[in-house]
Amino acid sequence: MKMIELVKYAKIPIELNKKGVREVAILTDTGREFEVAEALAAAAFGMGIEPSIIIMPARPVHGMEPTRVMSEGVLGAQMMMFATSTGMAHTECVRTALKKGIKYIGMPDITIETMTHGAATADYNEVGRITAAVAKILTKGAAVHITSSAGTDLKFSIKGRKAHELAGFFKPMSIACFPDGEAPIAPVEKTANGTLVIDSSVHQIGRVKKPVVMKVKNGFVTAIEGGAEAQILLNLLKTRGDKNSFNLGEFAVGTNPCARISENVSEDKKRLGSIHMALGDNVSLGGSSPSKTHIDGIMGYPSLWIDDKQIIDCGKLLITY
Repeated sequence: MKMIELVKYAKIPIELNKKGVREVAILTDTGREFEVAEALAAAAFGMGIEPSIIIMPARPVHGMEPTRVMSEGVLGAQMMMFATSTGMAHTECVRTALKKGIKYIGMPDITIETMTHGAATADYNEVGRITAAVAKILTKGAAVHITSSAGTDLKFSIKGRKAHELAGFFKPMSIACFPDGEAPIAPVEKTANGTLVIDSSVHQIGRVKKPVVMKVKNGFVTAIEGGAEAQILLNLLKTRGDKNSFNLGEFAVGTNPCARISENVSEDKKRLGSIHMALGDNVSLGGSSPSKTHIDGIMGYPSLWIDDKQIIDCGKLLITY
């Protein structure tokens, strides 16, 4: 029964993106439940698409390149699905494949549970409408101001940058995910200043027991304070990263009404009205700061202003769509 339910939901991202796809490369690693990859393969095969599964050792940090074999393997398909422990969207492997017209479906940190509940069960036409409306505002916007009751007070520019619509549907030279629902954009380098407080969850760590407080100056995080989670994050960036690992590389608004507060960051960051910021690589979002890492941190109930117009109030999205 578990596999039947898995295949039911595995069909969704394939159905949304199957046009022109004859072969799909399904990439997974030793840190994921193999049943997810099997379900994706079964779903694809049932639609007349030939699947191939490639498995590699799990990567220790988000944004790290996959194995060379995996990087070469995706080039033989028309679509690649990364059901992996860590995100691969911000890698040269994926950027190279995108330039060749290969569709990317990211499924970082996917589990059997998140494949069959919460954000995965959303109406993706509705998610698409919400995401498009938010992305339009961000693309037209310039000045961003974020606050929260936890202490966030952060300002930066997005002038001239284009927001992406991540709503399960692949678009050329962009990406799609599953579960999905966010509108991300790269802050203009060196413009961010203030305090960023992550009070919900962080990649590689999960839910935070004590908020992670980051001091931001001229686009870079200069200090990370808090409890044990803050120390884990700081150590991770220092041991696995590079100088741009401290760059404020992404700002994104969650747009999925079915996404839940979760230990799973990949679902938590999709929650409607949430905001996440990422440290590290922003090249895949149109920025100019490459890095070996890309780590998201989520604010649970933030408030957001774009060009002095309030868009989110304590986690409630105020716009119509």
